[in-house]
Amino acid sequence: MQDLMQMTSYFMIIIGVFALYSAITGKGPAFKNDYPKEMKEEANKMLRKACWIAAPIILAAGVLELMGYGWAYYISLGTVLPGCIVFGIIFRKRFKQYLK
Repeated sequence: MQDLMQMTSYFMIIIGVFALYSAITGKGPAFKNDYPKEMKEEANKMLRKACWIAAPIILAAGVLELMGYGWAYYISLGTVLPGCIVFGIIFRKRFKQYLK
């Protein structure tokens, strides 16, 4: 069980670093989308802001969990998961005329 927890910690760190890279550069798989050009720039700005918010939380939670603070996983889960849901709702409301 301990090995699984370490593996998830490393996975969270990798995701956090990748999200931070995406926030800084504006590049990555999430930015390679087929949105209509009318909404693409604004949608990518919104995604970049979300990465700026989520990356430090995920990265810190992964590091803290690796250091033995098991509660960090729940803090991450309790903030990032609802954040993704809120992002999805805002995204749908803002771009509903472009989405099928």
